[in-house]
Amino acid sequence: MSENVIDDMGDLAAIRVDRHAVERLASRSLITAEARDIALTLIEPPRRWGLWAGRLLGTAGAALVLSGIIYFFAFNWNRIPPLTRLGGIAALIAAACLTVVILGFGRRVSETAAAAAVTLVGVFLAVAGQIYQTGADAWTLFAAWAGLTLAWTVLAGSAATWAVWIAVAAVTIITWWDQTQPADTVFHSGRNLSLMALFGIALLSRETLAARGIAWLTARWTRFVLGVPLLAATVHLAIALLEEFDGFGPAEEGALVAIPLCLAAMAVVYRRPIPDLAMLAAVALSACIIADFGLFRLLAGGGKRADIGTYFIMGVATLALFAAAIAWLRATSRKLEVRP
Repeated sequence: MSENVIDDMGDLAAIRVDRHAVERLASRSLITAEARDIALTLIEPPRRWGLWAGRLLGTAGAALVLSGIIYFFAFNWNRIPPLTRLGGIAALIAAACLTVVILGFGRRVSETAAAAAVTLVGVFLAVAGQIYQTGADAWTLFAAWAGLTLAWTVLAGSAATWAVWIAVAAVTIITWWDQTQPADTVFHSGRNLSLMALFGIALLSRETLAARGIAWLTARWTRFVLGVPLLAATVHLAIALLEEFDGFGPAEEGALVAIPLCLAAMAVVYRRPIPDLAMLAAVALSACIIADFGLFRLLAGGGKRADIGTYFIMGVATLALFAAAIAWLRATSRKLEVRP
C-alpha cells in the first residue's frame, strides 16, 4: 500500500505545475478559490518582484559603471599619460578577474565581474589602438577582442559573459564584411548567412547544454538573446533577396535554402521538444513579414511602387495573414496549456 502511495507521489512530482495549470484547475472548479490563491502564492511569491528588481538594478548599475569608465578615458584623453591609461584599464581587468577567483564561479557578483572583465579587454584594445596607431581596420580589434576573451568566457560559465562575447563576435562579422568585401549582390547574402550561422550554432548549443542540465544556460532570456537576432538576420536576408529577385549566385541559392530551413526548424523545435509560445510568436512574425513583402513584390511585378489596387489587396492580405498567424498561436497556446 505504502509503496503504491510512494509511486503515485513520484508520478505527481514529475508533473510540471505553473500558473496556467492552476488557473485551468480553478476555472473547472476542481480546486477552491482558497486553494488557488495558496498555489499561486507558492508558485509566484509576492516578494518575487524584489528579486527581479535587484537583478535589474544590479545589471543596470554594472552597465553604467562600465560606461562611466569608457567616458572617463574619452573625456580626459589628453590629460592622462599613455601608460597611465593602459595601466589603469589593466588594473581594472585584474581586479575583475581577481574578484571572480576569490568569490568563485557561479555567483551573481562573479558573473558581473566576469562580464566586466570581457568588456574592459575591448576598452584596453581600443585605447591601445588610439595610442599606437597601426592603420588596421576596426574588425581586427573586435576579432582580437573575441579571440583573447574566448578562454575566459568558457571558464566563467556565465550567461551574461557569453552574451557579451556573442555580441563582440557578431560585430566582428559585420565589420569584416563592411570593411573587406565589396557591396555587391553577394554582400548581403554572405553577411546575413554568417550571422545566421553564428547565432544558429550558439542557439543550438544553448538548447543542447540546457537540456543536459547546465544550470546557467536555463535562464529563458538567453534563448531570446540568441533567437531574436537569428530571426532578424533571416528576415533581413529574405528581404534583400526579394529586392534583387534575379541574378542569383551560389550564395543567394544557399540563402534560399537556409531561410525556410531556419524558420521551419525553429517552429518545430519550439512547438514539440521545447514548447515556447513566445519564440513561436517571433517565428510567426518573421514568416509573416517575409510573406507579406514577397507578396508585395509579386503584385508589383518586381518593382518598388504599385497602384492603389495593389495596396488595397496588400492591406486585405496583411490582415488575413496576421489573423491566421494569431489564430494558429492561440490554438497552439491551448494545446500547450493542457500538455504536462
